Amino acid sequence: MSFAFKKFSFFQQLEVPVHDFPPNSTSHCLGGNFLYVGCDNGTVQLLDDVFQFQGCYNAYGYKVLYMAWVQARQLLVTVGLEEPGISSATIKLWDTERVATAATAVTNGAVSAAGSSPPASGVSATLAANVPPFRIQKVFNSKYPESEVTALAVTDRAGSSSGILIAVGLAAGSVYLFNGEAASQKGKLHHTGRLSARPDAGELWKVNALAFTQQRSKQSSAPERTQQSPVGAPGTAPAVSTTSSKLAALTGRATAAATGSAAASEAAAGVPSAQHEGVWLHVVTEAQTLVYHMADLSKTILDQQGLHCGSCAVVRDGVLLVARDDALYEYTTDTRAGCTAFDGIKQGLGLLKRYLYVATDDTSLDGAASSQLHIVDVRNKLVAGSFPVQGLQAVVVGPGGLAAVGAGGKLMRYYEVELNTQLEVLFKRSLHKLALDLAICCDASPELIAAIRQRWGDHLYAKAEYEAAMGQYLETIGHLEPSYVIRRFLDAQRIHSLTRYLEELHARGLAGADHTTLLLNCYTKLKDVAKLDAFIHRDSNSNSSRKGHTRSGSTGAAGMAVLYAAANAARRQGGPAAEPSGEPTPKFDMETAFKVLRSAGYAAHALSVAERAGQPEWMLDVLLEDMASYVEALAFIGMLSRPQKACALQRYGKLLIPAAPDDTTALLMDLCMPPPPDASASADSDDSYVASVADFAHLYTDRPTRLLYLCEYILFNSSGSPPNEQLLYHTLLELYLAEKLVDDEQEQGGATQVAPQARRDKARDLLQRGWQPHMAQPIYDPEHALVLCRQHNYTPGLVLLYDKKRLHKEVLAVHMAAQDYEGLIAACIQYGDAASGGEPQLWADALEYLCKQPGDCSEPVSQVLQHIEAKRVLPPLVVLQTLATNNQLKVSRSQARSRRPNGRFGRPLSRFVIRQALVV
Repeated sequence: MSFAFKKFSFFQQLEVPVHDFPPNSTSHCLGGNFLYVGCDNGTVQLLDDVFQFQGCYNAYGYKVLYMAWVQARQLLVTVGLEEPGISSATIKLWDTERVATAATAVTNGAVSAAGSSPPASGVSATLAANVPPFRIQKVFNSKYPESEVTALAVTDRAGSSSGILIAVGLAAGSVYLFNGEAASQKGKLHHTGRLSARPDAGELWKVNALAFTQQRSKQSSAPERTQQSPVGAPGTAPAVSTTSSKLAALTGRATAAATGSAAASEAAAGVPSAQHEGVWLHVVTEAQTLVYHMADLSKTILDQQGLHCGSCAVVRDGVLLVARDDALYEYTTDTRAGCTAFDGIKQGLGLLKRYLYVATDDTSLDGAASSQLHIVDVRNKLVAGSFPVQGLQAVVVGPGGLAAVGAGGKLMRYYEVELNTQLEVLFKRSLHKLALDLAICCDASPELIAAIRQRWGDHLYAKAEYEAAMGQYLETIGHLEPSYVIRRFLDAQRIHSLTRYLEELHARGLAGADHTTLLLNCYTKLKDVAKLDAFIHRDSNSNSSRKGHTRSGSTGAAGMAVLYAAANAARRQGGPAAEPSGEPTPKFDMETAFKVLRSAGYAAHALSVAERAGQPEWMLDVLLEDMASYVEALAFIGMLSRPQKACALQRYGKLLIPAAPDDTTALLMDLCMPPPPDASASADSDDSYVASVADFAHLYTDRPTRLLYLCEYILFNSSGSPPNEQLLYHTLLELYLAEKLVDDEQEQGGATQVAPQARRDKARDLLQRGWQPHMAQPIYDPEHALVLCRQHNYTPGLVLLYDKKRLHKEVLAVHMAAQDYEGLIAACIQYGDAASGGEPQLWADALEYLCKQPGDCSEPVSQVLQHIEAKRVLPPLVVLQTLATNNQLKVSRSQARSRRPNGRFGRPLSRFVIRQALVV
């Protein structure tokens, strides 16, 4: 055995104490649910998975030599002797379903009659069924000389749905080919050719192994090849073959040129090449290893080494395996592919699932016959089990697995332990790579393979091989919880490995928001702008253009604004989505990426993410708060829909108005005015949206003058009633009545404020505009207007409002509070005429007010008395009593009034009455 193979105990042996494997077996093969065993008495026995006898039938009159199974046809092919002597060698094809039915029926009948299972030794006489073969053909005739049969191979014929191709190897160095139909009941086998496998020199030409493969030759290699001449074709010159340099390099020696008539193979005419295209026949003699292409019967000498044991060659996956004493050799249809050192005198070679079983001679020095049965996994370079067998007679692969028959008919079965048990053994020896390969060979579940990689990664991590460990952890994505790996690589020294893992998570679409945050933090800590760009623009259809504006800062912001606005317009019109050219959704959480990039100071990258996400709020956050790109931000807002404009200005107006007051105010003027009529726009569409100034008034706390202009523009230029018109009146009235309106830029530049009197004059006009004579109720709230007028001591407004509300006494009270004697008298004249429905009591109130005023009020009192006397509003006694309340009023003026010839007081009053009236 080679030291290249690691030895394990993955198989266990178990003796089968009672079995029916015949001691006189000559050949065997597995077919379907039975093991077919040919015997030297001409019978074929059927054994089940525990090697118990199930049936038997007579196949030959003398002896069974070789057997082969055709899986696609469910046929059993046998070569045997009908009588002693090689001349009776015959090929027979058996319908196994028919054979099994007849054989088991006889056995069951015998068991029922006997009451117990019959012994295997007596089957030939009592239990052998007589079943006719499906096909039968003599091996030898006058054209095909007799020789000992030494090998058999069978294959489905390429290019035919019902054909079969049989090769029989002979001790004389020839191979006879037989062809026939396997589906038709009337078909038959016939000779189709004869191949010569004899070497050019020497006497070692016995054919020890045959094997068919179905594949096409690689034309890139040109090994030694000789064209075979058909039998009876005169004048045919053999082709001279050349030695391939590639083959010489592989084998370590050049093959000899096959020349002369002795090297030519004889072939029967009439072999249909189209049916055998891609079919190859490997032939192993005592001296050479060859391959024949069945389409043209060309020969290729693969190796100048042969085989002395007929049971030491098999085909697996189109490759011929030959077990020689020094190694296991592999051959394709072109050349020797390689070899694996494996010492020992070989006694047998066979297939067991993914394993090879190799029997070697282990005879001791004292001559006791002993063998070693090795179960080998050549691919993974391991021996899964080695077991001694005393007096080895046969190695069998039956329905129940591998078994070996030793001296005295002792039968041992070999069971493979569970895969998990094998893996644990490998883990204990730190053979994680081998464990992984083994699991893959066994078609293990993805979960199990991921678990193996996890343990391998843990092993490498413990050895501080972090990069190698990460290589294994990457293969567990989708099965292993990512946090398990992330926690191990959070150390700053292992940030590169962590970045690899997080990138792969995102590439497979399995990353969450936390993973995105972590990956972007890794990029920013590494200051790897290139990877940051690649991550953000992954799966993007416009990679190059996006990367350009990512690095250009605010210069590219306007371009992005135009891009987004165009997409937004398309959306409003029912066009494509905001992503241009059908761009796929990124494989990361864009909101998380945006926040991380902003917090890390990568404003341009955050802007790119916001653009891909189609979030105008995010874009404005970056443009205004991080990049201070006010011009681009206003341009971008101007391209949004009207409702989006309103939301953006409400949110960002505090930043935009100080930076660009004129442009921002102009944008608001347009937004708060009804848009031009559009026949295609519905009443509920975004294009018909009109914002309210009330939603933006708070933005102008430091710029009241611009708010005044905004309100005036909307109120005085609207064709209809603007939204929240009442609140618009209230705001504008408050601005008009303010003592001073100074904006921040006016204070900083020393500009003069707007004249207060000009604004107050506009306040009265505003009140009159909102409460015109034909209106029952004003547009504004009169009570609110009264409060503002009182708050700012605006008499004209109070008078106007009380007049509209017909509160005449309140009008007088306003004049009284302002000590406006002229206004008081005018109000009495307007509202105190009883003839026109006025209130005469207003004169008494006015006279009483004037008489109570300190100082000299003779002139206004005189005017009031004149109106009272003219209109005869009050009785003289009431007038005198009122006048008497003012001790500073001169009697002469009162007497003058009382002596007027045409007045109500024309008759002189007694001095006593006047004196009493003037007493304080």
